[in-house]
Amino acid sequence: MVPRAYVGGYARAGKAAVWVPYAGGPYVRIECAHVIISHKQKFVMLATWKAASQTMRKRLKDYNESPYTRLYDFNPHLNRVVHHQHITCAEFRSLPEARLGYFVGAFVRNPYDRVYSGFRQLQLDARVMPRLPYPQPWIRDLVTRQISDNLSQLTEARFEFDAWLGLLREEQILEVGRNTSFLLHPAHYWTHVAGERAVDFIGRVEHFEADFSRFLAVFGIELGRQRNANVSDLHGDAGSNTHGYRYVTRMEPRSRARINDLFRQDFEFLGYEKVV
Repeated sequence: MVPRAYVGGYARAGKAAVWVPYAGGPYVRIECAHVIISHKQKFVMLATWKAASQTMRKRLKDYNESPYTRLYDFNPHLNRVVHHQHITCAEFRSLPEARLGYFVGAFVRNPYDRVYSGFRQLQLDARVMPRLPYPQPWIRDLVTRQISDNLSQLTEARFEFDAWLGLLREEQILEVGRNTSFLLHPAHYWTHVAGERAVDFIGRVEHFEADFSRFLAVFGIELGRQRNANVSDLHGDAGSNTHGYRYVTRMEPRSRARINDLFRQDFEFLGYEKVV
């Protein structure tokens, strides 16, 4: 059963969520989340793609006062369509909220797990994103073309991870404005600008609970029952390697070498260890 208020559009009372049919089966609830901005507590939590962003949104929802309520929209401060949940640190600096002097944080994740998780997410996006509501028809058309491009690459690789990774081009990873719906950019885009750290807090998904508690302690926030989102993405084989990386054993050595090259500055700036 799908709540009538949600079907086919944004939920009532300003809640950014929709219910869409998934793979011909039951409806699933898609959260149209956005960058977390709390004026009351004076903090901003940037959401690195595939780094526990949905869990943070759920846990901090009572503190979120962001005016950027649409998932995809044309942002007049950036003069382009952006994915408001995952705006990078450099993009945030162009928003008026960046001039308020708030405490800014972000979580990061090791490149191997982000890339593998991103591979899975792009397949889900191809199914559900075209069904979402959009503020303007031309924005829907733009996102649909972007999703189609992503799907074409996945199809060419026959939905095999190592083959797909081999097809990725460097500009896809490094160029933020190329495809709003391809968000697999280096994690340091959410923590650094021009090679310099630009946020006050950096947490790691690999020890999320401890680091998230450390973030809450800065503001004296005590949350009740903790909720997770996208938990299926948390299952992996982290115990099989000394680094605690979940998906590194699911890829071929050539794929690990490719990730080491494409995300070399993440290893340098964020302190993750490479696997060969």
